[in-house]
Amino acid sequence: MPSPNDPDDLNDSNDPHDPGDHLLIRGVTALTVDEDLGDRERTDIEVRDGSIVAIGPDLAAPGAQVIDATGMIAVPGFVDPHWHLWGTLLRGVIGDGPRDGWFARKGRLAPYFTADDTYLGVRLAAAEGIAAGITTVHDWAHNVLGPEHADADLRALRELGLRAHYSYGAPSAHPSISAEEMRRLMGDRGKGFDEAMDFADVKRLRDEYAADPLISIGVNVRGPARSAREVYRAEFLAARDLGLPLAMHCAGTRAEVERIHQVALLDDDGLLGSDLLLAHCLHLPEADLARVAEYGIPITVSPLSELRLAMGLSPLLRLREAGVRASLSLDTTAIAASADPFQAMRVALGLANTEAGDAEAITPREILRAATLEGAHALGLAGVTGSLTPGKRADIVLIRTDRLNLAPVADPAVAVVHSAQPADVDTVLVDGRVVKRDGRLTGVDEADLVARAGVALRELCGRAGFTWPSP
Repeated sequence: MPSPNDPDDLNDSNDPHDPGDHLLIRGVTALTVDEDLGDRERTDIEVRDGSIVAIGPDLAAPGAQVIDATGMIAVPGFVDPHWHLWGTLLRGVIGDGPRDGWFARKGRLAPYFTADDTYLGVRLAAAEGIAAGITTVHDWAHNVLGPEHADADLRALRELGLRAHYSYGAPSAHPSISAEEMRRLMGDRGKGFDEAMDFADVKRLRDEYAADPLISIGVNVRGPARSAREVYRAEFLAARDLGLPLAMHCAGTRAEVERIHQVALLDDDGLLGSDLLLAHCLHLPEADLARVAEYGIPITVSPLSELRLAMGLSPLLRLREAGVRASLSLDTTAIAASADPFQAMRVALGLANTEAGDAEAITPREILRAATLEGAHALGLAGVTGSLTPGKRADIVLIRTDRLNLAPVADPAVAVVHSAQPADVDTVLVDGRVVKRDGRLTGVDEADLVARAGVALRELCGRAGFTWPSP
């Protein structure tokens, strides 16, 4: 029988409602992202019933299973507040430019997704996210072709045990094109430009997941740039009637802002509110930025995808100066190439400080906060996750430092932000459950998942009449 201190005896149940074991993470350097606790060297973290119950040196926790984290760094699980998980299935066929890039290929292939394609895309993304230390995701599902697609998406999340906010949404077109083009393009692709999404199904999901401790429901709306006025008004009001938070893409391209000012239009319609999350906002006019700050609307930026698509530079300093909460996200790993929050932090930090002409305008600890606690704030989960704080749920990542790319470590925050990689993530806890240990996912057959995703993408391309790219 394994001893209580044997890591092989840790709870890796696939039941996401299992609160996990009584655990003691021993001897770790903790970057708590908690203003009162700060950084803690050679400390312990006690976890019981899925919650962090204590942080401090030499904790006495009789009967706890011990994870020896000597030489490791603990950080809060990364929180991604803007991720189209379903699109990961398309990663192999997304190129660059107007013909081969994300919007063109998504528009061509997304209408042919089966529910099983959605399941595999979400499962592939979520598994990769867990492996990289992402414990909370905003599953921005903007290709819901019917109730079966929503159910498949949520089934994948439940099976992997991620903490997730699922936002139901209709397919959409590029925000820079005209309303006439959108009507023509979207007319046969699920809900069209002039048609609101199925709020009866949204309500069904809200009710079904009301008691789920890990999954919450919201709505991602197309907004003024991607739907008719009567549609976006109806969707905003219907979501609020159901008590659900909203999310919307905004000001991601210069072409969009030249065509339409979404924030101003929403303000004129009385639809702005702190229950709204905006993504990108790279080109917000000053007046619109002031409105966002006034209403307390958070913004999430996605530096990896924004650079890949040549959208613009993430405006972290501008948002901070305006008093707007800003977080980091991946957008879609069909564009960002991989679920790598470490790379996202490095790129965002470098871009912001280069723009400021000051290598310390944003510090490693500040960018770590943007990737954790600020993401939790964006999703209304700051009281639940985002920092290593007693009383919060135990979403914890342990990072090895005995690697060629990390050693030697002096400042742990510098090491995590500037040197760490997903491969350095040794252990991941979500809600106190161990979902990765000793560098391996506990609930995923990776080889089987990769093989199934490859087959599904080829079959999807075949149904869409899309020729598989030649090497």
